[in-house]
Formats: sequence, structure tokens, C-alpha cells
Amino acid sequence: MRWILDANALVYMVKAKLSDAFIELTNKDVVIDTSVYKEAVDDGIAQHHIDAMDVKKFLERYQIPSIPVDVSNDIERFKDAGETSCFLLARQEGICLTSDTRALKKYRNQGVSCMQPDIFFLTKYLEKKISEIDLERALDALMQVYATTPERKLEILTAIKKP
Repeated sequence: MRWILDANALVYMVKAKLSDAFIELTNKDVVIDTSVYKEAVDDGIAQHHIDAMDVKKFLERYQIPSIPVDVSNDIERFKDAGETSCFLLARQEGICLTSDTRALKKYRNQGVSCMQPDIFFLTKYLEKKISEIDLERALDALMQVYATTPERKLEILTAIKKP
């Protein structure tokens, strides 16, 4: 299954220093759209975001493809080109990783697979790909960059401890 990163999830994964773990857990089957690259890297560099260079290095290190997607027929249904392209790529054959709750609702209403970064790590724990300690570390790292909340962390950890 191919994973599609939107700009905010991409930046959060890099800022939280979870991008290498993410790549390994997805068997390196990750793509982005050119508009996501523009938003996370080009616009980030232009706006002097320190993380933008880290995102660029991550994408280059793992040779993550940046696929051009024609969003012209669907863009009016979404916030911007990045949200639209993630929808279109995930609809073809993948799962979109996003922290945008509004986009999540839209994608789910259209039957497109998507999830938030904290749920990604929960899923990998449930699949026995990571330990409970690794899950907690990932949730803590995501909290540090505001990609999840203490309440969600508590919810997730409480859910996995129920018999």
C-alpha cells in the first residue's frame, strides 16, 4: 500500500524526528505531489522555516517521488492543490497521512483511506511492528511538535491497555 504525505504530516514527521521510522514502517512506499513539495520545501525555504531544509534533505535521502497531479477538475472541492492532490493520489491506490482534521473528514466522506500520524503509529503497534515503548515515544514526539495532544495520547494508551 502506497502512503501519500500531505505537507503538514510531512513537516510534523520531520520535526518530530519520526520520518526515518515512518519510512521503514511503510517499506519506503511513500510519495508526495509536486504541490506538497512546493508547500513544504519551496515555500518553507522562501519563508525561512528551518524545517524546510530538513524536509528537503529527508525527501532527497529516501528519494521520495514528487508526482505531478492534475488537480484542475477537483480543486474547487478542497482547500488547496496539496489537499486535492493527496485526495486524488490516495483515491488511486493509497492512504493519505494528514493532520488536517477537516481534510480527514472530506476524504473519509469520499471513501478515501486516510489517517493521522498518531493513528499511524497506533496501527503499527497493533500490527506488532513497533513496541508499546516505541508507540509512547512516537506519541511524545508528536506532542512536542503539536501533531497530537496529551488527551489523544491518553486515549490511545488507554485503549491499548483494555483487556
